[in-house]
Parts: sequence; structure tokens; C-alpha cells
Amino acid sequence: MPTHPRRRATAVAFLASLCVMTACTAPRAPSLGADDTVKAAQLLLTDACLTRQGLTPPRPGQRPPDTAEQSRVSDALFGTGRAELSLTLPGGPEVRQHTDGCLAQAQQRLYGDQERWFRASTTVNNLKSRAPAGERTAYRELRAHAVRTARTILRSAHEKGTNR
Repeated sequence: MPTHPRRRATAVAFLASLCVMTACTAPRAPSLGADDTVKAAQLLLTDACLTRQGLTPPRPGQRPPDTAEQSRVSDALFGTGRAELSLTLPGGPEVRQHTDGCLAQAQQRLYGDQERWFRASTTVNNLKSRAPAGERTAYRELRAHAVRTARTILRSAHEKGTNR
């Protein structure tokens, strides 16, 4: 997967649309790697959440909406107000995240425990091998849960022939 955020978003959008488009032509959903599976399911979940709120999910290459619409989409996607989750890393940086946006809802559904996932993923992604063993274990367990859940979500979307 490319490391550039715009390329990554384009690739994930492509993978999600591939999962939906092949519903008409293939007897089973395409096989994706674990990372792509979770990213594609997260995209389907966040798109559905935004759509339920009457918002258009953003796509690379799409003409950007006006500033007010961009703000509404950002608030719906990432949450508003004071960030409810917070973790201070060794050395002092603080990482914070909301629990009220579409992304938070998708993480809760995929990982089963958004707060635990936030803590484990933030620690492991920032400290790598220096992360405490308990956080590395939690990360692996929650990630495995997300992959299983994502496969179920994508299979269901594939069977329905829809991405909503």
C-alpha cells in the first residue's frame, strides 16, 4: 500500500468499489490482505455513516465541496468538541481522539472496543518494539477481531451487491 495519504485513500476507495462491483460478476468476494480488508470495511462503514447524515463521502479526484460542507463532513467523520480519548506518550506528546464521529463508530464496530484499540494502537504504532507486552498483545487481539469483522462486513456488502 502506498505511504502517501492521498494515494492510500485512492487505493482504499478502489478496493472498496472493487468489492462492490464484483458482486455482479464473481461468485465470491475478492480476497484482500488483512490491512486492505480492514481499510475497505472501515471505508464502507464511514461512507454509510456520512450518507445517513445526508453528507457526501469525500473521494480523491472529486471536486471539493464548499468550505461549509467540508466542515460538516469533517465534523461528522472525526467528531466534534473535546476529544474524549487521550494518551500521553513517553517524552510528552499527547495523542487524542474523538468517540463521536463516523470514524469512531467504525472503529468501535471493527475492533469491538474503541478505547482499548486507541490505547493499544497508539502505543504500538509510536513505540514499536518498545511498547509494553500487554499493549502489543491487545493490539494483536483487537487487530485479529477487526480482520474477522471486516471480512463479515465486506462479505455481506458483496452478497447484497451494495456498499451501504
